[in-house]
Amino acid sequence: MTDLLYSNLFTTLSLRKVNGEEGGKDSRQVFVPGKKIQGFDLNFILGVFESPGDWAPEWGAHTHPFDELLVFFGYSNDLNYFGSEMELSMGKEREKHAFNSPVVVVAPSNLPHCPLITEKVYQPFGHFHIALGERYLKNQKRVEQEGTTDGNKYTHYFKKRVVLNGPGGPDARQYVTMTGSDLEDMNVNITMSLFDIPGRWTTPAHIHPYDEVMVFFSLDQTYINHLGAEMTVEIGKEHEKHTFNLPTVIALPKGTPHCPIICNRVDTPYAVMQIGLNSAYQSEAM
Repeated sequence: MTDLLYSNLFTTLSLRKVNGEEGGKDSRQVFVPGKKIQGFDLNFILGVFESPGDWAPEWGAHTHPFDELLVFFGYSNDLNYFGSEMELSMGKEREKHAFNSPVVVVAPSNLPHCPLITEKVYQPFGHFHIALGERYLKNQKRVEQEGTTDGNKYTHYFKKRVVLNGPGGPDARQYVTMTGSDLEDMNVNITMSLFDIPGRWTTPAHIHPYDEVMVFFSLDQTYINHLGAEMTVEIGKEHEKHTFNLPTVIALPKGTPHCPIICNRVDTPYAVMQIGLNSAYQSEAM
């Protein structure tokens, strides 16, 4: 693959065990900065967590100079299941919000958020930290607690993920899609899909007028650093074929033709997170 024209758009992901404190203990994570994905105004973390506790007890509340999304999902073959009980504080008031189902939390730039605490874990769960900046930057000063709220000042930042049934077959069995209008007008759209049947996706070759990444990852907790499938993705007007069977992120600069996509083999269900750097999904068939 390394000798092909578009090989630089593909990056293999390896989730490494993090022996951190409290809620980060025994987690497996991978961090992808913008420089690894064509310098996009995007960096993200994909992680699987299995221990209760405070994710960053030394930090408390903090801010970022960019917008971000905190996506919580179950690491199973059903996107409706979460498998954990969580609590996240928002604002300088540290308004507490508890949740036990899949959710996307919107954290606009400079809005204090955290502590984030895993109260109970029934099954390892997944998390995407999606930040709309090329580099991960965090306020280096702890944000001290100040004031109180009625308990609902920040409720609108917690977005329930509505799981839809996909067409099935080689296409998605389940999917969740959200655009900027669902996410406090952020300049991003996301779609997370679950697949479990081999074959050719019905999505035709197309382009987007914005940068996009496609993150292919396993939903198998026992062996997270395999994909559970073998994929062939065609890139460019040349329809250059790229085949992989490990967790992989594909960076697609705006105007880059991509698809068809063929799943050659499925051993365990796999998922794809698509992150588009535009408030609405737009595409043009090739």
